[in-house]
Amino acid sequence: MKKYTLNFGEFKQYEKVFLTADNGIEATTVNSIAFEGETLYIATDDCLLEYFENNVKKHSAKVSKLFSKNGKLFASSKNTLAEVKKGKLKKIAEFDSPVVDLSRGLDGSLWLITENDLYLNDKGEFQKIVDLPSETVCLAALDNKAKYDETVYVGSTVEGLLSMKGKRRHWAELLPNVTGVMSQKINCLQVDALGHLWVGSDEGLNIYDGKNYWFNGNDFYSVPDGAFNDMFFADDGKKYFATNTGIITLIEGKISYFSYGAWLMHPTVTKIAVSENGTIAALTPRGISVISSKYMTLEEKANHFDKLAVKYFTRNEGYQVDRILRKYGDLDSGWLPNSDNDGLFTGLYCASQCFRYAVTGSDEAKANAKRAVEAMIKLTEVTGKPGFTARATRYSDDEYFGTGNREEWHVCEDNPECEWLGETSSDEMTGHYFAYGIYYDLVADKKEKKKIAEVVKTITDHIIENNFHLCDVDGVPTTWANWEPELLNNDDRWFYERGTNSLEILSFLKTTYHVTGDKKYNDVFDMLIKKYHYAMNCMQYKCEDAHIAHIDDQLDFTNIYPLLVYTENEAQKEIFKMGLTHHFDYEKIERAPFFNIVYGSLTNQPCDIENAAKSLSEMNLDLVVWPTYNSYRKDIVWDNAPEAFGCAPQLKYPVEYSSRLLVNYDGNQFVCDSGAEEFIFINKKSANRAAALPGTDGANGMRTVMPYIYLLPYWMGRYHGLLGD
Repeated sequence: MKKYTLNFGEFKQYEKVFLTADNGIEATTVNSIAFEGETLYIATDDCLLEYFENNVKKHSAKVSKLFSKNGKLFASSKNTLAEVKKGKLKKIAEFDSPVVDLSRGLDGSLWLITENDLYLNDKGEFQKIVDLPSETVCLAALDNKAKYDETVYVGSTVEGLLSMKGKRRHWAELLPNVTGVMSQKINCLQVDALGHLWVGSDEGLNIYDGKNYWFNGNDFYSVPDGAFNDMFFADDGKKYFATNTGIITLIEGKISYFSYGAWLMHPTVTKIAVSENGTIAALTPRGISVISSKYMTLEEKANHFDKLAVKYFTRNEGYQVDRILRKYGDLDSGWLPNSDNDGLFTGLYCASQCFRYAVTGSDEAKANAKRAVEAMIKLTEVTGKPGFTARATRYSDDEYFGTGNREEWHVCEDNPECEWLGETSSDEMTGHYFAYGIYYDLVADKKEKKKIAEVVKTITDHIIENNFHLCDVDGVPTTWANWEPELLNNDDRWFYERGTNSLEILSFLKTTYHVTGDKKYNDVFDMLIKKYHYAMNCMQYKCEDAHIAHIDDQLDFTNIYPLLVYTENEAQKEIFKMGLTHHFDYEKIERAPFFNIVYGSLTNQPCDIENAAKSLSEMNLDLVVWPTYNSYRKDIVWDNAPEAFGCAPQLKYPVEYSSRLLVNYDGNQFVCDSGAEEFIFINKKSANRAAALPGTDGANGMRTVMPYIYLLPYWMGRYHGLLGD
């Protein structure tokens, strides 16, 4: 069967800028925002600010409110209405009280309300029509067909929604108990191109046909309850809403979210503005978010992350690690610590660059892969014990050098300025074998092939000679690097690792045979299958766990790849594919691109490549682990199954990548809210297995994940013909 190649094409990639006091904009002083073309104007207590292309310009004019109507920008300064052109105000009219809102009807008529009165612009002059109810805050005009037959609505935070009628001008009240309106506290109004009135209140969203039919916002499957504070309707019908739980857009019939964390500094959006090209500005109590978009391809996005990987995530000799930030969301402020898993994640990144080199022939990709693989080899050489591999190294000029568990940190014998971390896990070895095999096949020259064969042979011999363990320099087997048949098969304490660790050692042995050609590793492989049923252990290696433990998910998809690539026996492959298929069927609900693309690379079965590509397109460009807040959404489904494992309920279906908690493939994609404790209660109940059950801590905008989460599935997908762009 020929593999299906998806050409995903261009997609809209969003990115944002936060405007705060650092930009000279104090959020508590901002009264109003609006666009003139692509220039954002910001009305503060003291002046009018102009923002364009990361530059802020100050104008002396004092403005109370801004109104963008049909390509023109208007401003009010107390009782005066003016038009704004390039920061300058041209006075249009003056009124008896402060200007509150402005509306242009579908027929082009221009209406205005002050604190006290409604006005209609007639032949260039504003004529007073009728006085207003108390606390009127918004206006929406449909038309001015004929005198006494206009359709004009106003909203009051006290008296609710009202419509003007009659020769003797008065306001007809549309009350919650006799109509479909949800509340008597109205915050915003808009008329759409079909003449429907959209009503935003403290209780949600309504749509009114102007007579007696109401569409309740609760009938939208995913519009949240709670306050709608502002709305903007573009000429082409796109709709944007500011709510107490973020921004909602209604575009091409689809409701989408820009939520707290990745897009907003605070869940409450009080004002929203949209430019002609669709750039969104949102005012929150902590600053203004300017959310722009551009069209990209998946390859262009990969190039972006390839640059970030080198600039922000490469430590010392070439290790890939998460970046810790000193300033909220600012990659430039960050630094690179060592991790417990430098070898694993460097191996995953190395593999991405090998695939990239095989696809593109890029010298940069080759250099990146070479630097990474040499760094990994050093982790085995630095310990001084043949075949025993360190978790990480660090140097005297690194933060925290000389600290940590001194039983596991060791000073290098030949270099007191360097120390290495022991107690190495099976995770580390997974990354090493995975990268060594792929580098050997796709990048290495003859000399490098020999070097890789030597280091892989040394590690595997160490494991075999120590009864299928990694044995530390103190002579004690490490905690997790256990592949011993007696323990995996006959000790219930290793039940959950039985399938994964069986898969690991078989994969390691096949990789070793592949790069060395030494038959003895195939003999050990066959012995583990025939004598200790390790192949049967792999038939369903994933233990279903209510989607709460994910470390082994990443390890399993990483290990199954070389095992199936290097296994020659087709009957054996069929057994291993049983385990892979079971695992993928269980995990594909995550829409995790790495899982989908590994499955598609190794089988001739559909791998849901469209969802994998969609997930890649949704990943945010900065890789920051932002707080997340999704529990207000009506499109989520809760899963209580984790309670059986002592954990809190979580999502049954993860939300889109642009709104979910951003984690590596060993993290929990089903988390609903994280880092939003200031605004909501978050149930952090978890079992006492913190390492295996990642919780909801750390989503604070002060750290990142690594670019491999995009680069590895993308370049692997390209290499195997699953992705075409």
